[in-house]
Amino acid sequence: MELRLPRPDESLTVILKLAGAACNINCYYCYEKRKPYPDENWLSPETLGKFLRTAGTRPLRIVLHGGEPLLIGTARMRPLLELMRSYPGPLEMTMQTNGMLLTDAWVDLFDEYFPDIDIGVSIDGPRSANAYRVDYRDLPTFDRMLRGVELLHRRGKTIAVCVTVTKLVLDRAAETMAMIAELPHVRAVRLSPCLDYNVTTIKFPKGNAQSLSLLNGSGQGAAGWATTPHEYARFVADCFDVWHERHFRQFLVEPLFSMLLHFSGADVTLTDWSLTKEPFIVALYPDGTIGASEEISTPDARIGHVDTVRDLDEIVAMQRNPVLREAMESLLDSCTGCSHARVCAGGSLADRLRLVGTDWDHEYCESRRWLIDYVRNRCEHFGVPLRPAVGAG
Repeated sequence: MELRLPRPDESLTVILKLAGAACNINCYYCYEKRKPYPDENWLSPETLGKFLRTAGTRPLRIVLHGGEPLLIGTARMRPLLELMRSYPGPLEMTMQTNGMLLTDAWVDLFDEYFPDIDIGVSIDGPRSANAYRVDYRDLPTFDRMLRGVELLHRRGKTIAVCVTVTKLVLDRAAETMAMIAELPHVRAVRLSPCLDYNVTTIKFPKGNAQSLSLLNGSGQGAAGWATTPHEYARFVADCFDVWHERHFRQFLVEPLFSMLLHFSGADVTLTDWSLTKEPFIVALYPDGTIGASEEISTPDARIGHVDTVRDLDEIVAMQRNPVLREAMESLLDSCTGCSHARVCAGGSLADRLRLVGTDWDHEYCESRRWLIDYVRNRCEHFGVPLRPAVGAG
């Protein structure tokens, strides 16, 4: 299996780190808190303009991100949206938020510039499963998040939900699917693995220091909130059974939908389950740094800077970071001969880079093979093709 690199006419996903790592809440598992940010600031129109010029007319999928993207405020956001609306190539707009800062003014602003924006909200399952999503006083954020979700429903916006699968949600698949089903404007769900092993939290705010120290004080081995690869696979399998039985006409669930596409011979685009992998994702930081996928923590993910790059083709093949490219190529090369490679597609390179040489290195691949077999066998048992919700995803 070879590492695919983007052609000049292929779309890139661009993660705009609007507020750097700044966030209004302090999730224990936040990967941004593991990165040094020597020059935190707001993403400026000047920096974004330089980046967009390097993109030419290449198709872009923009993701408004952070930290928390809405911390930038509507006044700072407006000129950025103006720049992106004037981009000469195809541009799709999305946003990932915790939902707590959403207001009618924000929705009005997006309706003015990008009324079709795709909005993703982070909800880690039922209320108690969100206990790692806290504020800086170590207090829950669930109710404040729900207010933002309800505002989007009132304004007629459909949403996607990102569930970070921590230990708190294991064995609660039915409850998680039922909770999401109670939100009628959810069109898709992403079950995101939290395979944190040997990760070091850099920032320990005073209000959260005791909890963070207990869960990840040493930075060695499995973080206290993390699931093993096998635990994550089992949870996804449990969600499949519940989703198929009760909810598949209402919303899609990833990575299940991508596996079903594989089984039917259709194209798959989800990075973790296709050959369109991390080289198709770049991140733009407020100081002008251009990085590879923002989920990559090791090795260093920097691939360029807006002041020294004239064309994105100069960097998307990672010419300026051969160590990272070679590490990714090595991971995919190890997939050669695997019986499940066609469906697995090499998995998440960001996760695998962190797990190389750890106790979870081989378990990662074993768990994906098990999950693929489970879903395939269940489909054969059902005997009928699934027809997920039309237009979802």
